[in-house]
Amino acid sequence: MYHCRSTESITLANELLPVAMAKKRTFHPKNTLADARAGRLTAAQLRKAIQTAEEFGETAVARELRLYAVPPASFAGDAAPPEIRERVAQGVSALMAMGEPLSRTKQMLKKHGVIETLNRIARYPASTKNFEKLCSAGLEQLTAEAIVLDYPDLFDAKAVEVARRRLGR
Repeated sequence: MYHCRSTESITLANELLPVAMAKKRTFHPKNTLADARAGRLTAAQLRKAIQTAEEFGETAVARELRLYAVPPASFAGDAAPPEIRERVAQGVSALMAMGEPLSRTKQMLKKHGVIETLNRIARYPASTKNFEKLCSAGLEQLTAEAIVLDYPDLFDAKAVEVARRRLGR
């Protein structure tokens, strides 16, 4: 838990004097991360938590909180297990935090669901910019290709073959 006191100035006899405010801000990184992981934070609460983590110098916590910006429930319903939906949501969130708009990907997820979208992405013969970005950020486990290889029975053979070749497995 972290504490931070705000300060303000008051004017007394034409002098500016700092005054400690009684309001004390606190931040509980473990509790905040647990709430984000469990989906208990609204979008506004998550944005505020990220901002607060950064203000308290908790960059690693802020980075992890950004992985929960896109809720798994925002995708069309399909046979994707919750753990796949969560990894896809985290991958999309991570890429958005890196400045990628992902308009087409988000549209496909809403229209076709997770399984069909990952099938389409994993079938591209050349690696995508998003694949490269996630890998270079150390987030290979959030790529469509890694998810396809972790659950090959849910995806078509072409997607599994291309994912295997792209990841060198």
